[in-house]
Amino acid sequence: MISALAPAKINLAFLSGPVRPDGYHNVISIYQALDLFEKVSVESANDWEVELIGVDLAEAERIPIDSSNLVIKAALELAKHVGIEKPQPMRFVIEKHVPPAAGMAGGSADAAASLVALNRAWGLDLSSAELTKVAAKIGADVPFALLGGTALGLDTGIELRPLPPLGLQFVLLIFSTPGLSTVDVFREFDRLCPDGNLTKTPEQVMSQYESGLGRVLGDNSLEVAAYSLRPDLFGMAQMIPGKKAFVSGSGPTLFMLSKDSQEVDSWHRAFVANGFSAMVCKTSNGSAELVN
Repeated sequence: MISALAPAKINLAFLSGPVRPDGYHNVISIYQALDLFEKVSVESANDWEVELIGVDLAEAERIPIDSSNLVIKAALELAKHVGIEKPQPMRFVIEKHVPPAAGMAGGSADAAASLVALNRAWGLDLSSAELTKVAAKIGADVPFALLGGTALGLDTGIELRPLPPLGLQFVLLIFSTPGLSTVDVFREFDRLCPDGNLTKTPEQVMSQYESGLGRVLGDNSLEVAAYSLRPDLFGMAQMIPGKKAFVSGSGPTLFMLSKDSQEVDSWHRAFVANGFSAMVCKTSNGSAELVN
């Protein structure tokens, strides 16, 4: 089998305009990759197959293993891009580390990893730029899962501008159920904010990020919609006195950042003591890549 990794993400900032005629939204996002990777392995098969590893029964029920899974969509889009009318069916083994419907682009990371693995398996030898063109047709977060690091996302998130690396930060991720569908969160955002919340230009956001993370951190248009659909998240976000946890993308995962690992460990202990599921990871400059 041929295997590849792709990173999960958090959004350090996420600003969204109103819904467009095509149903999508113009956004300005600051993506940050984590050292939390999805692994996808591929091999030829008689029919398209998806196998999941590392998920419990409840999570598995929320992840499709039919043609609606993004890894199969990625394969078909890649075949279309290079002019293969009847692509070789493949078996995908997805080693999950990112909870589904968590606002961390786990499914997009699966798609990105599958593109990298299939590029090798099918002997295509496409450049990163070509794979990114394919990725943009699969989902808004897939191009970033290929690129990794720190980047500004424009359009629906598919137009990327690399940013100066954030540097090492320790990240506390706080998980909760039920998950939130990105579609549902955007629909609620459209109801609550019909004119959108795109109050800055890309240049302003880039300038603010470069002058200090605190000027943009947690500026998330979708937060109000996530809180509306999951009111309990607001209390979770305020649980550490004097600190705030931020909504990751469309939620419901919350995150906190610090350069001090001991501080993050203390936050972790506090959330776990209160019955929440949480984990500590780090920021990463990693991108999607082949692995042995």
